Amino acid sequence: MSNPVDICKHFILLLMLGCSLVACNSSNKQTVISGEIQHGGNRVIRLARLDKGGYVVKLDSMRMHNGHFEFVLQASTEEQQQILAQPMLYQLSLEEDNTLTTMAQRGDQIHITADAKNLIQTYRASGSRNASLMSSLDSAQTVFVQQVQPLWEAYQQDISNDSLRASLQAQYLELIDQHTRFLRHFIQEHPSDMASYVAFYQSYNRLRFFDNQRDFDLLKMLTDTLSARYPDHPYLQQMQQKVEILELQQHDTD
Repeated sequence: MSNPVDICKHFILLLMLGCSLVACNSSNKQTVISGEIQHGGNRVIRLARLDKGGYVVKLDSMRMHNGHFEFVLQASTEEQQQILAQPMLYQLSLEEDNTLTTMAQRGDQIHITADAKNLIQTYRASGSRNASLMSSLDSAQTVFVQQVQPLWEAYQQDISNDSLRASLQAQYLELIDQHTRFLRHFIQEHPSDMASYVAFYQSYNRLRFFDNQRDFDLLKMLTDTLSARYPDHPYLQQMQQKVEILELQQHDTD
């Protein structure tokens, strides 16, 4: 015959285990963006979300403690739950012109390291696949900009030597071609990750590396793959509309 005391102890143990599992499950549904900013000191860091069309939604701000920060995103409404359920772009900023953009969704524990002197050029992100891919994209673009900017600035000067101008232009175009090939390979390797959406629309100054019409096959492949995984994602609505318009145009010309 079982001892009532033992039964009580067993019940309490199961209750504690159940509470622990519930707490763990609740924690996993939170999105945490934290990290360390070298030379950040006790400055204020701000968090915003980038919605469809690049609309900036200010979310929170805090004063760092020796460069350390942590933002916890919780959904108190059904709309917020729907937003957190999908990978969205989040922007961390110290000043208006000193920002970085990462990607997160519910359950992600994103960790950021960066230097306050230039967030976008120095940051690294871990904790989710899309955040890591975004970090790789931005690192590649930083290298590209550092290589192409001196050529662009030199080309804009009044250079009378035609051969020098032609050489600068050739080097400039080669770097653009190299980076475009990198982005294409990135998208083909990660077609079901939302970071590839960012890769397709990446630009430098006014130059976009991909054109909707010229690169229609890539656009359609990416749109179809992402839409299958994220059928209601707000970022994809414009891509879907563009694909439909281009398909109609192609049909009319056939």
